[in-house]
Amino acid sequence: MLEILSRGKLTTLLFHKVPKVRHPLVPAELALADFSAILGATLRRFRVLPLEEAVTALRAGNLPPRAACITFDDGYPDWRSGVLPELERLGVHATFFLTAGQYGGLPMWNERILHAVHAAPVNTAPLYWAGLGELRFGEQRERQRSIEILDAFLKYQEPAEKEQLLCNLEQHTKYEQQLVPIMSVDDLRHLHARGFGIGSHSITHPILSRCTPHQAYQEIAGAREQLESLIRGKVTTFAYPNGTPGKDFGPEHIEMARRAGYRLAVTTQRGVASANTPLMQIPRFTPWGPSAGRMDLQFMRNLLQKGTVLPEEQSGRRRALMVAFHFPPQAGSSGVLRSLNFVKYLPLQGWQTSVLTASPKAYVQQRNDLVPSIPSDTVVIRAGALDAARHLAIRGKYLRLSALPDRWSTWWLPGVWAGLSEVRRSRPHLIWSTYPIATAHMIGGTLAMLTGLPWVADFRDPMLNSSNPAGALQRRVVRWLELLILRNASACVFTTTSSAQNYRKEYLDFAFKCHVIENGYDDDAFEQAERDKKPREDGRMLMLHSGLIYPADRDPSTFFSAVRQLIDHGDLNAESLCIRFRAPGHGSEVYECAQRHGLEKVVEIAPPVPYQDAIAEMMTANLLLVFQGSNFNAQVPAKIYEYVRSLRPILAVTDPAGETNRQLGQFVGVWTANIASDNSVAAALVNWLASDRLTPEEISLQQNLELVKRYSRRAATAQLGELFERLSR
Repeated sequence: MLEILSRGKLTTLLFHKVPKVRHPLVPAELALADFSAILGATLRRFRVLPLEEAVTALRAGNLPPRAACITFDDGYPDWRSGVLPELERLGVHATFFLTAGQYGGLPMWNERILHAVHAAPVNTAPLYWAGLGELRFGEQRERQRSIEILDAFLKYQEPAEKEQLLCNLEQHTKYEQQLVPIMSVDDLRHLHARGFGIGSHSITHPILSRCTPHQAYQEIAGAREQLESLIRGKVTTFAYPNGTPGKDFGPEHIEMARRAGYRLAVTTQRGVASANTPLMQIPRFTPWGPSAGRMDLQFMRNLLQKGTVLPEEQSGRRRALMVAFHFPPQAGSSGVLRSLNFVKYLPLQGWQTSVLTASPKAYVQQRNDLVPSIPSDTVVIRAGALDAARHLAIRGKYLRLSALPDRWSTWWLPGVWAGLSEVRRSRPHLIWSTYPIATAHMIGGTLAMLTGLPWVADFRDPMLNSSNPAGALQRRVVRWLELLILRNASACVFTTTSSAQNYRKEYLDFAFKCHVIENGYDDDAFEQAERDKKPREDGRMLMLHSGLIYPADRDPSTFFSAVRQLIDHGDLNAESLCIRFRAPGHGSEVYECAQRHGLEKVVEIAPPVPYQDAIAEMMTANLLLVFQGSNFNAQVPAKIYEYVRSLRPILAVTDPAGETNRQLGQFVGVWTANIASDNSVAAALVNWLASDRLTPEEISLQQNLELVKRYSRRAATAQLGELFERLSR
């Protein structure tokens, strides 16, 4: 039952102070033995994951079943000697949400109450506060009662008033604040060094709804800055103090946390997170036992709990529904980056987005490294889709009709259904869909027809060329769909001028609908890569091709032939040369081609790496390679903008009449060669080798930085935002 109920849901457990022995004045406190029993019961029922990893997988739609996370709040010195050894003994990860004030000598307010009341001499006179009655400090039960009253009352006081009342209590019981045990900076760094997650829990743990906006933001943002400076690392998670939605914090505090740079935030609302749970409102609960049977019931009830979720819609922003098959965690297509970066940067243009994409099982390859780049306030809807070649095939064969207009046509009806539901929920001003995967345009067009909303069809590249699609029936269907799109879309977007011009000529009646928004590079990725940049240490000359190779249309054979010539003539040293194809998609075919030219010891087929690592690798290559055959003359590989931004030399093996050759011609440090001629490639390599002794400054690669700025993803998104504005008036 637990397996079924927990599918696609994340259980997050919450703990606080876990002393080895209960404090006599806090009899309900969870002691270490209790925690160990709960942890053991949790491990028998769940697979415990790091919080950020689990939330990323939840967002990606590929969370494993029975997933759970462990979290702790506040910060206590006895964690180091109690909780940590227990977690490490069982190999369990946990995230600790810490109040930053204690590292400046400010103990938690509830700890100040506990220690002041506990330390009060037996003959301490009762304390009277308006509205609280008499607070006694005699026998143990009286002290327990005083702590309960003070906790409940002080919790919801404004920060200045709470501090004044705490000082009055400490003065009355003759206890000094600095005597309260606090978690040291060394304890904090030890936690971080041991690989546990560090999150922020504000500076002084106030109820945010009792703070002024300025105070609340300082508590939220200031804690992150302090913790990051102490651990010398990133802090991207936040726990709302006390954590009850609508009572302890509101939508304004969610937006403050987002503005302060947190990627996700947790509450104390019971329940579990699912795919549609806002990232800034992840629920948590504490199982309390005491028996295995009772704990099963507690876990089950929590899985069925429907908690409060505060609205996070941003007023003043227009909304767009984006339909994209290629979206994280899909891997292996540069189309992911175009869709993702539009979604990422459209808020800067005043647009908030929802994304309708496919369920992860439709993807041949998945990788979660780009999922954290999806803005936390972007709603992602994953509609069911099957890949005809994998899910509908019998002995490797499937019906042609099941793959019209493409192998993922089963996505159409679930996508339309999910899209209509999202239209009703968010009331978007327009719909955008992107190719390749023609079914995305079928969904976008159907939604536009049913809702009357403007529709932007992002073709990116031509839907037809001389070799793709190959089948006659599929070509007829795609041709019909192409005309339908041009006729019904409000605007059609292409990534190159050549593509747009070809469509304007072919569809004269709809030429006015054709616009150009080119591909580009992600500013943030390069800023991060420049901060983290490290030199290569192997000493070899690295020629790098990053991304897909299509052997028929991006054929490296003339390049391999040219390299073989230069090695044989002594212009290149095979012993110190590495030609790396990073995630080529057709690696075995590329390697076989290299073998035919005797380059098997020189050519390396490398697996995919996270996007940030791929960018860093480009920035350290001696030469970046791009191949583009004549079938793709109207298209430009998206990678060329990243290549140029990397400020590294580029060898472009292309058709001289193609758009790729023309586009790269405006930049310095680019050597071009005819893909049909190995002699042309060899000559280009010789010319490059002659300049390889020059520094990047001497080649003047820095000139490219100003030229390439027009191809940043932010600049492209600004163009898209302007188009959206015109269509939605």
